[in-house]
Formats: sequence, structure tokens, C-alpha cells
Amino acid sequence: MRNSMNVALVSLGVLLGTAGCTNFLTGDKLSENPNQPSTASIQQLFVGVQAGQFAFQEGTVPMMMCMWVQACTAVNGRFVEQAGRYNFGEGSNIGANSGDWGSLYDAGGLVDIKGVVAAARAGGDSTWLGIGKIWEAFTIGSAADMWGDIPYTEVQTSPTPALDHQFVVYDSVQSLLSQAIAELGTGTGTGPGVADLVFNGDRPSWVATAWTLKARYFLHTAESLGAPAYQNAITAALNGIADASGNSDFRSFHTTGTSERNMWAQFQGSSFGNDLVAGKALVDVMNGRSDPRLPQYFCPAANSAFGGQDFNVPVPDTIVSSFTCKPERFSDLFRVPFASYAENELILAEAYNKTGDDPSALTHLNNERATVPLPALVGITGAALLDSIMTEKYVAMFQNIETISDYRRTCIPAITPVTPNVLGFSVVPGRLFYAQTERNVNPNIPDASTQLATHGFRNEGDVNPCP
Repeated sequence: MRNSMNVALVSLGVLLGTAGCTNFLTGDKLSENPNQPSTASIQQLFVGVQAGQFAFQEGTVPMMMCMWVQACTAVNGRFVEQAGRYNFGEGSNIGANSGDWGSLYDAGGLVDIKGVVAAARAGGDSTWLGIGKIWEAFTIGSAADMWGDIPYTEVQTSPTPALDHQFVVYDSVQSLLSQAIAELGTGTGTGPGVADLVFNGDRPSWVATAWTLKARYFLHTAESLGAPAYQNAITAALNGIADASGNSDFRSFHTTGTSERNMWAQFQGSSFGNDLVAGKALVDVMNGRSDPRLPQYFCPAANSAFGGQDFNVPVPDTIVSSFTCKPERFSDLFRVPFASYAENELILAEAYNKTGDDPSALTHLNNERATVPLPALVGITGAALLDSIMTEKYVAMFQNIETISDYRRTCIPAITPVTPNVLGFSVVPGRLFYAQTERNVNPNIPDASTQLATHGFRNEGDVNPCP
């Protein structure tokens, strides 16, 4: 029955910034007033939410983060390479354009999420309500990760909403996830069933996802809060995704329909697809240990081996892997994991290491490595163990925007920022510009120069820049 549902993913034109978020999920009854949820069914709203957020989590923002952590690189000098070289801005085609920003708030974003939550509450369906709140937490949490302070508490009450502090947003995320866990625990109502393209309405899977997301967002405060944040992450992750098979991972869903395919695959079919290539930093790590995921991630280069391009020290094209052969991670139906068993185990590994329990940290690292499979590591502790944990997470989280948060927090792997660059960054950028479309109508959004001059163009949770 899932295959018959119209996921309505955004077209490739939107991915390239040629259309705004105001028109890409505006079909019949998909973007009505959330204060009047009866004008659109909860199922219609929910399908729109999933479509919009699948697109955001697989679209231009994760592609940009993939380049910033140098798991991907770009060539040919066009907008993809420019973004990888930190040439981006509040009105650019990638990173801060209205499509990226708008997909978090407009149709398919917070507008429709609020509609789902309102309809679920009115209908007394705690299953719908809990799932809706998880999507809300995931959406606003992702926005806070990328932009720091964002409009949230006033978005339904003011045409010019104020910015909430990043940590206030994270507090809201934790509250929403806690509420969702409690509501899903009561098990009332029928929930979304087949309209849920991720778990088919399965409550235990959503509860485990909520716990893993709680652990993720606790980590995002750890650079400021230290040990208490890591301890909270452990408590949450111990209740998180525990199925090593991957069948319980929180993933996108796709069909073979032209606009319903995996967004990374859609991009490869565009005139810009050949611009995105493998990043040397990631390929070198994987080659160094004969990682069995190499052919899942990349195409062999012309020399039949796997190799990556370097923004700073270009290498011959003949030894650079591309994605044009559509490896598994770039196939039409690939379900990108947004939160997973691998992430959950590696959260536990990092948090135990940071709280002085290296034996437990090594156990959880090896639990994840066994699923690859990679051989177990023995006898490592302290900084060397943390390096192994975060290096494995860097590989495991390929295509996930979480990689930039991991890098900002730990500065692992050690990557060389791209220099020179037009904005004069000496380090990897710490955040995105707010969309110019938002600043044009909301006086609470600072101009680009003010953003650049504030806290080293990093979010406030990112205390120290990486070298």
C-alpha cells in the first residue's frame, strides 16, 4: 500500500533553487491553515510533512555539509563547488535559499506539522500526536543545528517572529520528545498506519527513535554544558534504537516515481550531478582500513580504485571517485537513515568516553563496528579511543547533516579548511546564513554582515572553533 501513496517529493528544480518552498507542496489541501485542520485531512497533512522533511534532510543542506566535512568534494566551478569552497550567502542557490529555509516552516514543514498535531489532539489520538511531536522536534532541532537562533515560539502568533536562543529551542526539542514518548506509551488511537512511510505507525519504533534523538540533542549542548550533557545522552541512548539489523532505523522512504526518488539520486541525474565527487578525507579513511562500505558509497575511479578529490590540493580526475554509477547510497530507492542504531551506539561510545568509562565506550564502538563488519578494537583508551569513535561515526553518518555537529563538537576528523575563500574563513564555517527572503520581511533577522561578525559566525553552542 505504501507504493500507491503519493509522497509528492519536491522536484529537482526545487533542489537547484529554481522554485520556492511556497509552491512545491501546495497541491489540493496540502497547505491549509493549521488552525483549521478540518480543511485538510490529517493524512494529507502528514504525507506533506514527510515529503517536505525527506527533501530537506536529503537536499542541498546535507550536500553542503558533506562538502564542509570533506566527505564530498565538488569540481567544475559551478554553484556546488562554490558552496564547498564557502562561497555562499543569504541569497545563494544553496544553503540559505528560500527553499531550504522555507521547507522547515512552510507547507511540508512546521505549518503542516502544527496541523497534524492540532488534528491529533482534537481527535484524541495519542499515537498521531506523539508521532507528530517527534517530527516537530526533529524539524526545529535540525533548523537550530544549522542556523542557531531561529523563530519558533512566535511563528503562529506574530508575522515577524522573534528569534529563540538555540538552547531554548533545544529545550523545546527535549520537551516535545518527552511528551511524545509519554503519549506513544498510552497507545490510544489508531495513528497514521500506512500513511506513516517510516514505521507504518509502529509505536515502539517511534519511541526508540525519540530516545535516540534526545541523546543526539543532548550532545549538541555538551560543548557548553560538559559532563551533565554527556550523562543525559547516555540515559537517553540506553533507551534508543537497539536493533542492530537496521530495520528499526528512522529512514526516508522513496518510490521510483520521478519526483519521489532519493534526492541524492535525483541530483545525480541533473546537469549539475557530475559536479559532486568523493571527498579525499573520507575516502582515505575508508581505504586505510579496507572499509567494505566503499562500493556502497562511491564509484571506482578510472584506475579501478577508490579515491577522493581535495579542495586544497587537487588530484588528477582519473583517480577520483564519483557517484555517477549510482552506488547503493545514491540509488533511486535508498532510504537515507536520519537516526540509526549506528548513531545510537556511537553516541553511547562518545558519551561513556567523555565521562571516564572507556570499557563501556569501547564495547559500544565495537557493537557498531560489528554491523559493518569491521574487526573489534582492543586496548585503546582516552583520546585515541575518542578518535576511533568519531572517525567511525564520520564514516557511518555519510549523507547525514549530523556530521557537521559532530565535527564542530570534537574537531574529528582533522580536516584542512578550504583556503583561500571569498568570505575569508580560516576555519570551516560554523552555521548558515538566514535566508534573505526571511530577512526581507522579518526585522528580527540580522543582516549578513552582522551574522558574520557575531560569535565567529558560529552557533552559540559551538564554543570553540576547530583549528
